[in-house]
Amino acid sequence: MAYCTRNDVSAFLQVADFSGSTTPADGDVDGFISMAEERIDQLTDHAWATSRAKTVTEERARIQRVRSNVINTRGRIQLKHYPILDMAGGTDKLHVWDGSSYVEYIANKTGSNTVTDPVNKEWWVDGERGIIYLNDYSTLNMINSAPSGVACYVTYRYATASTPADIKLATIYFTAATIAMNDDLNLMQEGDDSMDNATRSQRYEDMAMKILKDNKRLGRSMTMARGIGGFGTGRATI
Repeated sequence: MAYCTRNDVSAFLQVADFSGSTTPADGDVDGFISMAEERIDQLTDHAWATSRAKTVTEERARIQRVRSNVINTRGRIQLKHYPILDMAGGTDKLHVWDGSSYVEYIANKTGSNTVTDPVNKEWWVDGERGIIYLNDYSTLNMINSAPSGVACYVTYRYATASTPADIKLATIYFTAATIAMNDDLNLMQEGDDSMDNATRSQRYEDMAMKILKDNKRLGRSMTMARGIGGFGTGRATI
C-alpha cells in the first residue's frame, strides 16, 4: 500500500491488527486501501507516491521561447502536471516539430534530469516545477507549419515522491468508512448514546473529504510554475 498501511487503519479504529482470521481479513483491508488511494488520485488529479505514478500520453504543448539567434532557439515547456519523474527512464517521450515532422528529442540528445546540471546538455528538467528546458532546437518554419500550432507532444510520468500527512489521513478515513459499514465488526459500543456503524461510516467519509477540501487538494489546484529570474519571464501557454 502506498498512502497508508492496514496497521494505520487498525490503530485508527482501535481494533486488533487485521489478519487472515479477522473480519475483515488483512487482504480485504489492503483492497479497501487500494480503492481509497485510487479514489484520492481521481479526486485530486494527482499521484501521491512514486509507486502510484500517473502517465500522461502525448500532452499537447507549446515551447516558450527564451532566447533566439538566427536559426535556433533556447526554450522551455511547461507541463500541466508535476512533479515529473525521470525523463530519461525509457518510457518518456518528447516529440518536437522540426518543420516537417515530429522528431523524438530526448532519446537522440544529451540531457539531464536535474535543473542544476545544464552544462553541455541539450535538454534538462526542473522536475519539481514541471518544466523541460531545451538548449537548442530548430525554429525555422516551426510556427507556420506545426499542425494545429502544436510545437511538441510530451509523454511523461508524474507523482509526489513522499506521501503528505493529510493524504495519508484522508486515505485512512476513506478506508475506515468502508470497514465501518460492516456490522459484524462491532466497532460501536453498546448504549443509547452510541452511533450506529452507518452513521460512523458517514462521519469518516465526511472527514476525508473535509481534509482534501481544506488543504485544496481537490482537482488541479496547485499553482503552475512561473518564470525563473535570469531565464525568461512569464508562463508558457499550454
